[in-house]
Amino acid sequence: MTSLPLRSPLTEDACDGKRLQIIAHARTHQKVVELFSSFKSRGKVLEIPAGEGALAWRLQQLGYTVTAGDIDPTFFKVPTIPCLFLDMNRKFPIEDDQFHFVSCIEGIEHLQDPFRFIRECHRVLQPEGILVLSTPNILNLASRLKFLFSGFYSLVPKPINEFSKVPVFDHINPTTYYQLRYMLHTQGFEITLVTTDFFRRSALGLCFLRPLSQLYSIRTMRKEGDPQQRIANREIRRVLASPELLFGRTLILVARKRQNQDIPTIQASEV
Repeated sequence: MTSLPLRSPLTEDACDGKRLQIIAHARTHQKVVELFSSFKSRGKVLEIPAGEGALAWRLQQLGYTVTAGDIDPTFFKVPTIPCLFLDMNRKFPIEDDQFHFVSCIEGIEHLQDPFRFIRECHRVLQPEGILVLSTPNILNLASRLKFLFSGFYSLVPKPINEFSKVPVFDHINPTTYYQLRYMLHTQGFEITLVTTDFFRRSALGLCFLRPLSQLYSIRTMRKEGDPQQRIANREIRRVLASPELLFGRTLILVARKRQNQDIPTIQASEV
């Protein structure tokens, strides 16, 4: 059963969206708003993790019926939107097939069990429902170069604090595009769009490495014996060589709840 929603003590007039803290990068936030603006139909959205509610508020303004979820609902500040207590590492307190959309912006890299999270998103989505997901793009060229010399990706700049009592704030599980693709495609989704928020100048400055990156991708995948996976690998290589992956700061995916187990074709967007 769905748990009772919690609301902040603010009055409705006290929130116009302008004073709400945007937890993600502002351009990531704006790109996700643009994606939701482009969808042909409106419907019910589960927005997690909601933070103060900046994105939830924007989606409500677009005409969506929004339910927020966060591990600390008392932090949520939009009184016109219900906010559930929701631990993204556990089963959602929501019945099956309740939402047309799930939005998870900069959340999956904080989770102990991202596979379980993807399954829960699939469970609460209606047939053909849409998951919009973002995470730091650790495969852009600047991040790869940083990893080569330091052993750490961009936006994962140092060892995780193993003594922290609040691990939810650390990027404990940075995830690549091909890992996310595997999670989504094996848990009942098909990726329909790969995009980004903006191109990093530091990554664009390394564009001369693009042919070398493509060559090594081909060499890495050439020994695959499964014919189906070889077809999938061609698509993976194409996306890995796209500007969105090589130069983008944030990896943003749109995935549809799949009704069959066919492996889909993915389109990288024009950014």
